Amino acid sequence: VCHMVFKAADTPWRRARPDIAALLKADLFCEGIDGEAVDWACGRTDGRAEARRLLLVVSDGSPMDGATHLANDQHYLDHHLRDVVLRREQSGQVEIYGIGVGLDLSPYYRRSRALDLTTPPGNAVFFEIVEMLGGRGRR
Repeated sequence: VCHMVFKAADTPWRRARPDIAALLKADLFCEGIDGEAVDWACGRTDGRAEARRLLLVVSDGSPMDGATHLANDQHYLDHHLRDVVLRREQSGQVEIYGIGVGLDLSPYYRRSRALDLTTPPGNAVFFEIVEMLGGRGRR
């Protein structure tokens, strides 16, 4: 399993820009165990002093791993992701937000936004995300 951090909590946004640009590399995202990644990322927030902890999950909405799929039913990773998100949110330690790349993530994330990819992304995308994080306009 490979966990990738594109921006750590302590890294300033300006310094993280080149790393965040790596999100545009499609070849990085062939398989993903989303539930495990969310659990791991939430664990990284444990012990932090901030009063509000946010986890932004950018996803294509398709948890997929060939070996896991062969050994379990076809919805195993979907159920695992839902269970992890529910458990972590119920703990009250972290707020989890889903950003869907061209699709609706509401089956997995209570607070989510689907990005429209039919037009080139602009500042409107960032305004939508900030609005969601501010608590106005869910989904």
